[in-house]
Amino acid sequence: MEQESVNPAIDSLLNEQKLKNIMYPAHLFRARLNEEFLRANRTRRPFLYIKIYSHQYDFFGWGSPSRTVEKTWRVSVLTMFSHLKFIDVLGYLSEGSGIGVILLNSDLTTLESIRKEILHKLNDAGLIQTLRITPKKPIFEAYLYTGYQEKDNLDLTEKFNEFNSTNGSFFSLKRLNLDHIWEHPNKIHFRHMIKRVVDLTCTSIALILLSPLFLFCAIAVKLSDPKGPVIFKQTRVGRNGKLFTMYKFRSMYVDADERKKELMAQNETGGKTFKMKNDPRIYPFGRILRKFSLDELPQFINILKGDMSIVGPRPPIPSEVAEYEPWHRMRLSVTPGLTCIWQVSGRSNIPFEGQMRLDNDYIRRDGKIGEDIKLILKTFKVVFKGDGAY
Repeated sequence: MEQESVNPAIDSLLNEQKLKNIMYPAHLFRARLNEEFLRANRTRRPFLYIKIYSHQYDFFGWGSPSRTVEKTWRVSVLTMFSHLKFIDVLGYLSEGSGIGVILLNSDLTTLESIRKEILHKLNDAGLIQTLRITPKKPIFEAYLYTGYQEKDNLDLTEKFNEFNSTNGSFFSLKRLNLDHIWEHPNKIHFRHMIKRVVDLTCTSIALILLSPLFLFCAIAVKLSDPKGPVIFKQTRVGRNGKLFTMYKFRSMYVDADERKKELMAQNETGGKTFKMKNDPRIYPFGRILRKFSLDELPQFINILKGDMSIVGPRPPIPSEVAEYEPWHRMRLSVTPGLTCIWQVSGRSNIPFEGQMRLDNDYIRRDGKIGEDIKLILKTFKVVFKGDGAY
């Protein structure tokens, strides 16, 4: 199998080690990583994905190459290789800066064992002082994917923070997200830049043109239910699990959250989200706001702030995300938006599982401006008809 050009230091190590594992070229290695990601969703068996950088002199901030640095590199990488099993996957990184390793059926315990062994060998070789110089980039970037339900993953957050607080200059540890696997080429990054410019331009124009409608809705909300605020603020989950505050015109009575528990048995989505027709928590004008999606207008502010986009999966609340299965979380790999596929394909009439599948279908074509424009045009038609909104 043809090997891709990497730093000579890493090539010499591979030859010296005489690995039994196949060295995959970058594009096939990414395919294997995606395959293991999907497999973990089914089997619930965690794996570690570790990037090992060969351009250590540029990234570490250690200055010009030295014999001490080279020895540190060789000891570290050879120790990593000694943990490879026959089933593990080894391949080149697409940026040509090193190699990637997928350690199957491995978790934080495996990573901690590798870390301790590397530090022990560096100490024996008299090289441990080298690590006291803070590098600009860690030698090892480790990513863990568990395939667990989201609420179980949340319990790992403290362990991640603890690991990085003590090892951040040499190892870094993150949760593996879909965008770590789909390494977008430059043209996709360019599309995302164009999408952001379109978001800012269209949103700024909309805020100016729709300002009278904003004022009307604000006055109508206050007159309909004077006890509560005009703007409803709620914590939502954005890209890769980042929390942000989302804004809406309030369409429910102020005690809506307290009354939700009484109504859970009447949930009509069949999943983690809560929706029901004729929800008694919605005041009369609130039904008009929802029918024509006028309650969503303040989210133009979220788009300006960069928390949202015009097109993207709707941002969920944290309690819903905690109940996600692994494949549900894939929808968090892109910036959430005002509208997406299921919003123009039936809105709230689509059950939860169907919504998740349509959102995941969207992220596989994320960045295609033409597809986004089609969804925006369909959204206008759906909103004017008012079907499926409650």
